[in-house]
Amino acid sequence: MRDYMEENNNGTQKVIFTTLLIVFLVIALLWATGLIRWEDSSEENDIQVENTDEKMIYESDDDFEVSESEWMALKEEVSQLRQEVERLKSGSVKHIPASTQPTSTSESVPKKESISLQPKAETTSVAHKANAITLANYNHDWVQSDATVAFKNNLDCTITQVTGRMIYYDMRGNMLDYQDFTKSIVIEPGMVKTLTLKGYGYSDYYSFYKSESYSGNSNRKYKVKFELKSYKTR
Repeated sequence: MRDYMEENNNGTQKVIFTTLLIVFLVIALLWATGLIRWEDSSEENDIQVENTDEKMIYESDDDFEVSESEWMALKEEVSQLRQEVERLKSGSVKHIPASTQPTSTSESVPKKESISLQPKAETTSVAHKANAITLANYNHDWVQSDATVAFKNNLDCTITQVTGRMIYYDMRGNMLDYQDFTKSIVIEPGMVKTLTLKGYGYSDYYSFYKSESYSGNSNRKYKVKFELKSYKTR
């Protein structure tokens, strides 16, 4: 009976030893392949402590993180930018000191802006100067197709263009016709200048009543009236 128990104990020990050996070999194999690792718990604790010192405000899937201190700094910068924008909008920007501002001279910008940028030759309304140009003389003989017209410049500047209307009347004052015209002409101040216009009724032997008339048609005479529309000066 004793021999049987001893033999049974020896078998049990062999089984336990064999099992431990197999477990050890499995652990060694796993360690060799890198499937299991033992790490220092103290180091892990240190890392956890360091990570808890600063709270993470933002973390994305792309490993982008913003700490609380960085977030507060960004908020401060945004606040300063907003204040600067509001100050600019409200016109609270500091003015240049008087010592650095340009002194007012005859060539300052405001006075330059007051100078007219229009060309020297400009059209003037006759509503303000109806007598700027007047008819000084008119002549149209019955044998001439054109009439000779003289205009006087009553301004203190040179006239470069005249726009007007010649109105024709018979000797009883009835209106016969009119002619609008625009002529380029240079008339110095206070001077008289002559130009030509189409004479009225040339084909019907009409003539100006002060000019030479056709002897067979003494009734073919007319008078004229000049109306100034506009003019240009320089």
